[in-house]
Amino acid sequence: MTVEAVKALPADADEGIGSGLLARATPVLLAVLPIASLAAAQGGYFPTAWGWAALPLLWATGIALVVRTRIRLSRAERIFIGAFAALTVWVAASTAWSVALSETVLEIERTVLYLAAVAAVLIFVRRSSLALFLGGLLIAIGGVSAFSLATRLFPDRVGVYDRTAVYRLSQPLGYWNGLALFVAMGALLAAGFAARGRLIATRAASAAALVFLMPAFYFTFGRAGWVALVVGLLVAVAVDPRRLQFLATLAVIAPAAAIATWLASRQKGLTRSGSELQRAASDGHRLALIFLMLAIATAVATAAVAVAERRLTVSRNVGLAFGAAVVVAVLIGLGAVFVRYGGPSTIARKAYDAFKAPPPHAANLNRRLLSFSGNGRVDLWRFAWGDARKHPWLGSGPGTYERYYLARAPARLGRVRDAHGLYIETLAELGPFGLALLLAVIVLPLTALGAARRHPLVPVAAAAYVAYVVHAGVDWDWEIPAVTLTALFCGAAILVAGRSETSLRDVPAPVRWAAVAATVVVSVFVGIGLIGNSTLAASGSARGDSNWTSAAADARKAHRWMPWSPEPWSALGLAQLGAGFRPQAKASFEKAISIDSGDWELWYDLARASSGRARVRAARRAIALFPHSGLKIAARGTSGG
Repeated sequence: MTVEAVKALPADADEGIGSGLLARATPVLLAVLPIASLAAAQGGYFPTAWGWAALPLLWATGIALVVRTRIRLSRAERIFIGAFAALTVWVAASTAWSVALSETVLEIERTVLYLAAVAAVLIFVRRSSLALFLGGLLIAIGGVSAFSLATRLFPDRVGVYDRTAVYRLSQPLGYWNGLALFVAMGALLAAGFAARGRLIATRAASAAALVFLMPAFYFTFGRAGWVALVVGLLVAVAVDPRRLQFLATLAVIAPAAAIATWLASRQKGLTRSGSELQRAASDGHRLALIFLMLAIATAVATAAVAVAERRLTVSRNVGLAFGAAVVVAVLIGLGAVFVRYGGPSTIARKAYDAFKAPPPHAANLNRRLLSFSGNGRVDLWRFAWGDARKHPWLGSGPGTYERYYLARAPARLGRVRDAHGLYIETLAELGPFGLALLLAVIVLPLTALGAARRHPLVPVAAAAYVAYVVHAGVDWDWEIPAVTLTALFCGAAILVAGRSETSLRDVPAPVRWAAVAATVVVSVFVGIGLIGNSTLAASGSARGDSNWTSAAADARKAHRWMPWSPEPWSALGLAQLGAGFRPQAKASFEKAISIDSGDWELWYDLARASSGRARVRAARRAIALFPHSGLKIAARGTSGG
C-alpha cells in the first residue's frame, strides 16, 4: 500500500463556491448545522423544527441559483432531484383526497425539508470537498452521540429523564431505535475515515471515536440497528475496490470497540431498568475511564498502521493470503451458524416465528437485545396492508395511517402513529405511484456506485445509506429528520462522487429561473408553516402554565396562519375549557370538527365541553373512531371533564 492509494480524487471541473477558507468551511457547515440542530430538537420530530431547518437551505440554494455563473449537475443528479421533486408534488397533490388534510400538509413540510437539503448538497459540494462534507457529518454524529453516551456514563451530571425509554438510550433524538441507526451510520463513517483519512491524525481520531460510538449504539438496545450495521459493513466490503485494506484496518480498530461494547454489556447499573442512580453513576464513571484508555490505545495503533502504509508496499502474494484468510474465516463462521441453528430454510423459519413473538419482558435489557421479536410489527404491517387495499390507487393521504389503525386495532396493540415500516406505510398513504416515486428516490444514488466507488470514502457512505434503507423498512426513521437527512446526505455524497466530465451538464437558464421561482414559493409556504406551527406550540406551552389568555391569543394567531388546520380551533377550545368558558369551548371544538371530523380527540374534547345528549353523541363518535379507548372516554366524558 502506498500513499498514492489514499489520496483524494482530483478536483471537479465544475465551478465551486470560491476558494480558501469559505470553500473548505461550506461543506462542513452544510453537514454539521442541520444534523446537529435537528438532533438537539428531539431529532426534528416535531413540526416546529422543520421550518427553521428548511429556510436557510432554501435561501442558500436560491441565492446560488441566482448569483453563480455556472451550475453543473450530472445526469444522475438531475434525475434524482427530479424524482424527489415529483415525490414532493405527489405528496402535495394528495391533499385533494387525503382523509386528514392537516396531517398531509405537515407531511409536505417535512418532505420539502428533505428536498431542500439534498438540493443544497448537490449544488454546494464538489468531489474535491466530499471528504470535508462527510467529515462534517461524522463530527455532527459524533457530537450528538457523545452527549447521548454521557447521559448514561454520567447520569449524576448529565442526566436526562425519559419516562418512555425504559432505560434505553434515546436522547437527544427521543427514540432509541432512531438513535441506534443514527449512531450506526456514524460508526460506519468513522471506520471509513480510520481506513482512508488523508491525515494520520484524522485516521487516529476516527478510530478513537469508534470506541465511544459502539457503546452508545449498544445502550440503545436496538435489535434492527445491529442488522442494519452488519448489512452496511457487508456493503462497504462489497463495494470497496480496496476491500482488503479496509478489512485490515477493521482488524486493527475493531478489537478496542468490541471490548468497550462487551464491557458496557457487563455493567448491571447501566443495563437494567430501575437501576439506582448511585450504582449507575459508579459503573458509568469507571467505564468512561476505560473507554478513554481504549480510545488512546486504538488511536496509537491506527496511527502506527497509517505510518506503515506510507512506508511499505504490500506484495500481491501477501494480499492474496490475507484475502484467503478472510474467506476461510467467513466460511468457518457460516459453518458454525448452520451447525448451531440449521440450514438457511430452517433459520428463516425460526427467524420468522421469533419475529412474530412478543419481546421478553425483563429488567435485564441484554435479554431483550438477544431477542428477534418484531414487537408487534407484523400486526402493524397487516393494518397498513388493509389500508392500502381500501385505498388501492391513490392511498389515504400522507400522515393518515393512524386514523385507519385506531379504528380497527385491538387494545392489546396499544396506540401508534406509524406503521413502523416506510415502504408499506407509503403504499397505504400514497398508493402504488407514490411508493414507486419513493423507491426511485432511494435507488437512484445506488445506481451511481459504479463510477463513485473509486472515491476512498464512498464505500462507507454507501454502507451508511444502505443501513438506513434496510432499517427504514422496519421502523419510522422517515419521521426523524436528523436520521433521514444523515442518510440522504450519504446518498447525495455518492452522486457527487460519481460525477464525471462527460456526465456534467450546465443547468439551462430557463430551468434555473424556474427553480428560483419555485424556491421563492416554497420558502413562503415553509415560512407560513413555521409561524403557524411555532404559534401553535406556544399556545400549548401557555396551557401548560395555565396561562389561558395567552394560550387563546396564540391559538387565534395560529388560525390566521393555518386556516386549513383544525389544530388552532382545538387549541383555542382547550384554552377556553381550561378558563372555564365551556360554551365558547364547545363552539371552538365544533369548528375544528367541521374542518376534520375524523379526529377522535376533537370529538372527545367536544364531549368534555358539552352536556346532556350532545355529550353522549360526541363521546359515542369518539369511541367509534377509537374503539379500544371507549371505556376511558365514556368514564371521563360523563364526569364533567
